[in-house]
Amino acid sequence: MKILIVDDSLINLKVAAKMLEKIDCLVETATSGKECIEKVKSNSYDLILMDIMMPEMDGIETFNKLKEIENFHTPVVTLTADAEPNAKEKYLDLGFNEYISKPISLEILKEIIKQYK
Repeated sequence: MKILIVDDSLINLKVAAKMLEKIDCLVETATSGKECIEKVKSNSYDLILMDIMMPEMDGIETFNKLKEIENFHTPVVTLTADAEPNAKEKYLDLGFNEYISKPISLEILKEIIKQYK
């Protein structure tokens, strides 16, 4: 499974990538919404894990721009520190496929991956 992780924190990218590689995923990373959009336009992914709080273009704006790309159907999962009581419902209502709060759990990642394989 080929996964794009989008996060402005290099530490978060490294942690998530290592976890995903342990469960045999091919991982690419992007450090901004703009880089994410460029990568999606020239590559195919099975899943995108998207940080919400990023400078310049946040995860919600990036997600909305992705949906404007012709034939874009890749599931996008939030990967965010926003763990307020209604956070999951908020992001699902915006159209994200799933919600993961940070810090990331390997068990939760495995469950998400299983859903989209």
